Amino acid sequence: MALVTEHLQAGGLVEAYWVRASAASFPRHAHDEYVLGVNLSGCEQIWLDGRELQAAPGQVTLYNPLAVQASTFDPAGVEYISLHLAPEAIARLVSQNNLNSPLFEQGVFDQPALCQAIVAFARAPAHSGHQEEALLALLAQWLEQSPGRPGEYSHALAQALQFMRQHLGHKLELDELAQVAGLSKYHFVRSFKKATGLAPLQYHMQLRLIEARRCLRAGLHPLDVAQRLGFYDQSHFINSFRRVMGATPHHYWQAFKPS
Repeated sequence: MALVTEHLQAGGLVEAYWVRASAASFPRHAHDEYVLGVNLSGCEQIWLDGRELQAAPGQVTLYNPLAVQASTFDPAGVEYISLHLAPEAIARLVSQNNLNSPLFEQGVFDQPALCQAIVAFARAPAHSGHQEEALLALLAQWLEQSPGRPGEYSHALAQALQFMRQHLGHKLELDELAQVAGLSKYHFVRSFKKATGLAPLQYHMQLRLIEARRCLRAGLHPLDVAQRLGFYDQSHFINSFRRVMGATPHHYWQAFKPS
């Protein structure tokens, strides 16, 4: 049996694992947490409380606390992400944010948005505001059953957007933005991403990069632009810019220099 597990992160709310397995299996067992996962490649044969299921790539699995389940993995190999979420922490989150108490159906599901949210959380850099933001976005996808009201929290989001545009010169914190909006971090991330398609810190980064392009087109040297926009780590600025533009700030700047 080949089983490689990477322990991504742990805390009071979630423990996350990125698992690669081939010709492996888990006998019948139970956990005292919710186990939320996504299958990235290969197929998993599942026994869950008397039912036999199959999880294909891109599908989400959920096991409720103390559910008995077993797994057998494709001999060719599988790769999946598994999140273990503490029930008492989920209950506290629901209470703090005035959410309806959710009822979770367990099994295998086609939920592309939740799948993407799980992968985004697993890939978020550790010990950063982006990790907390990704977790809140994931929980919003999982906990919220309704799409929300059109224009929900529009005034609060407008305040946050104005604050972002006024503070392009440094990296903002999630707590700071939620306070400006007058919302809990959970409701802020949920409503902001629903309105814009991006989480708040990701959106602010896009605003900073838009300003970087404007400055480079105006002839400012890349080093000056990085300093003006609070990118004190040059490699971070270069990599972030290249992911969006397909070119480094230096090459972009040179393209707009007078002949």
